[in-house]
Amino acid sequence: MLKCPRKIELLVVTCIWVGLFAYPALACRYNVRETGFVDLGIEPYYLFGFVNKDTPAETASDFEQISSAALIDTNIEFEMIDVDQQQDHPATQYLNLWKIRSFPAAVLVSPDGQSCAVSVREPNRPFKQTLWSAFDDILQSPKRKEILQQVSKTYGVVLLMEGPDAEQNENAKNAAQSAIEQVASQMDYLPKPIAHGPVLVEMDATSLSDEAILLWSLGLEAADVNEPLAAVLYGRARWIGPLFRGQQITEDNLASVLFIIGADCECGFDHRWLQGTMLPAKWDENLQAQTAESLGFDPENPMIKTEIAWIVRRGYPAYPSMPPAYQEVVVQSEPASPAELNEPVQVADSSAPDADAMQPVQEVHEEAALAKNTEATQQKVAPADDRPGAAVRPSPALAESRVPWRKSLYFISTMTLCVIGVGLFILLRAARRNS
Repeated sequence: MLKCPRKIELLVVTCIWVGLFAYPALACRYNVRETGFVDLGIEPYYLFGFVNKDTPAETASDFEQISSAALIDTNIEFEMIDVDQQQDHPATQYLNLWKIRSFPAAVLVSPDGQSCAVSVREPNRPFKQTLWSAFDDILQSPKRKEILQQVSKTYGVVLLMEGPDAEQNENAKNAAQSAIEQVASQMDYLPKPIAHGPVLVEMDATSLSDEAILLWSLGLEAADVNEPLAAVLYGRARWIGPLFRGQQITEDNLASVLFIIGADCECGFDHRWLQGTMLPAKWDENLQAQTAESLGFDPENPMIKTEIAWIVRRGYPAYPSMPPAYQEVVVQSEPASPAELNEPVQVADSSAPDADAMQPVQEVHEEAALAKNTEATQQKVAPADDRPGAAVRPSPALAESRVPWRKSLYFISTMTLCVIGVGLFILLRAARRNS
């Protein structure tokens, strides 16, 4: 009869217990906040630079070199287009949209479909200086800098844009503070610890003129801020949930979005929620180091990016796809008239071009995005009638329907492991006695 040393018996029992307790731990490796710091390259902004045959070669060269240098460590991809040699390029549609007739010129396009013309030429000013100033406007602003600093080390940010009514502003601020306090009081019960709770970032009327790009990335112009507005941002300055307006800014509405950020990324949410649209910004080495210290790991580590890409990709089985039909707050985009072309930044009508018009441009860059990250999928396209800028709030019914399935799978796996372990234990005990 087979002899069974006591050490083997103890090893089998140990493996059973490790299997029972390690399984749920392995299922909770990341929370939603952590996945938000990984840039998979599937939702970049695009800056299209336009030149023609009359553009001096030196100017065209400066355009390309300065753009490439300025956009390092950003979520903006640059492409130079010669409108005479590339007349069929899909991005040339923006020349007609913005009535661009002189070159060089530039247009910034959001992953959500809206565009804005960027002034790269000014009378009596060298082209290089004008171009660098344009990039400063695109990549930096006081409130975006504050948001980046806060999301890199805290749970997340509630961005509150004040309207003209003082009483409405006060009510919105109180609701935001209450939501933040509610989440902070529950942080001890999160799947993974987060050192610092959510924070409030306020934008008053005097800040609007300096935040044209921030507003544009949220689908807004300064004239649209005629009541309090609120948005939730997390991770690498990603916008999650709807844009709350006026009376929609309540403690419950804001808290329901904030709680998602601290949830386990495996808890049953549609994984499209993990990759909300990022604000256009520069994510430099200092921010990266601050984030790595806060998280306890480097989100730019290739192994981390590959693992999170796999998690996120599971939420895109037929990517690109429509966002979930459920949405607690539906905000329709109001058409905005283009600004004058002599302004540094001009915001396009949010309804033009629509999703169908944008599709050719996204298809052109699909292969580049896939090559950049083999785990990434096609670029996300939001439908024209959906509110621009961020993932929609996940359906509670959808999340709840997945949780029982996951619990059942865990229960079946655990019971199977127990039966096998007990059987092995009995056999080994019998063999030991007979020996």
